[in-house]
Amino acid sequence: MSQPNVHGLPQYLRKDGRGYFLDYRVEVEGLVKRKRVRLGQIPAAQAKRVLAEHLKEIVAGKFLADERPRATFNEAAESFLAFSKARKKSFKRDCISVKFLGAFFGPRPLESLTPGLVEDYLASRRREAAQRGKELKGSTLNPEIACLKTVVRQALLNRQIDRNPIEGIRLFKEIPRNRTLTDKEFQRLLEACSPHFRPVVQLAYDTGMRRGEIMGLKWEQVDLEQGVITLRPGETKTQEAREIPLDEDLKALFRRLPRVLGSPYVFNFRGHGLKDPKTAFLRACQRANISDFRFHDLRHCAVTNFRKAGVSDSTIMSISGHKTHAVFRRYDRIDREDRLDALAKVRRFKEPKDSIRTPGTLEAVSEVVG
Repeated sequence: MSQPNVHGLPQYLRKDGRGYFLDYRVEVEGLVKRKRVRLGQIPAAQAKRVLAEHLKEIVAGKFLADERPRATFNEAAESFLAFSKARKKSFKRDCISVKFLGAFFGPRPLESLTPGLVEDYLASRRREAAQRGKELKGSTLNPEIACLKTVVRQALLNRQIDRNPIEGIRLFKEIPRNRTLTDKEFQRLLEACSPHFRPVVQLAYDTGMRRGEIMGLKWEQVDLEQGVITLRPGETKTQEAREIPLDEDLKALFRRLPRVLGSPYVFNFRGHGLKDPKTAFLRACQRANISDFRFHDLRHCAVTNFRKAGVSDSTIMSISGHKTHAVFRRYDRIDREDRLDALAKVRRFKEPKDSIRTPGTLEAVSEVVG
């Protein structure tokens, strides 16, 4: 092979922050021009093989096509999952999305993807679900679309591709859930819960803590003297620390909980920390005859109850951990009682300051005018 250059690489092969590239000169119409062919972020051995394959053409002064290896979806997805595991709280969800995406896009070159091909993927997912007698909603497919978009963005950052091939793809518009429990429904739900699971539901309903925050709660985070639960940055979805207040009722709830020897977790079952509460919660809802209600909806209940009690939005957000008002409003349910209360407040505002309207006054005035 040719003599090495000052970088210790073979002649005609160089490297910079964007990866390896072939660097040589060709003669075009009597003019000598410099030619660079990007190979991208590939191993040194692979770059040397590309150089060896085309060395004769380089020496002969011929142009070369761009020989950068075309990254496949699977290769880009592997890099993305390494990033997700190190940086994201949604790693498990990302793994599920990549599994579905990989079954369709797998060995395809990432740069060959198109918005139309993404639509074909979504249609195939829905056909597969229909064959099982199920219907896939936009809210189910959105995490997969978001995951695909992130895979492509990471590939751009890693110089695996030069452009976004699926630019313009948007998520489905979701209809925010608007399900909270009445006081009677919540009491039925509590009574239907298993004894070890009842405190979990009560804490979620009262504070709006997320499922993962409750399942992973340790005794070292609970300060009954100060009346707070401390969530550290690595323990929250937003990667920001926050405090959850505890009133006397919640303090009493924690004091009643038995501590399991050898387990740092607050909530245990048969000597081990609780895992996913989905099955236990579903059975409790069935026993309580409550439909269309999920564990995460307890967070909606907490936010709505805080607001109805007159707590300011900023204070509620500091407890719930919402970072933007746009997301916060999706959790704050305005119901019929709120609208009736709003009208009552307007009526009181319009009343003369020196008189007190009694029920039926409005109707009586109408009769006199008529």
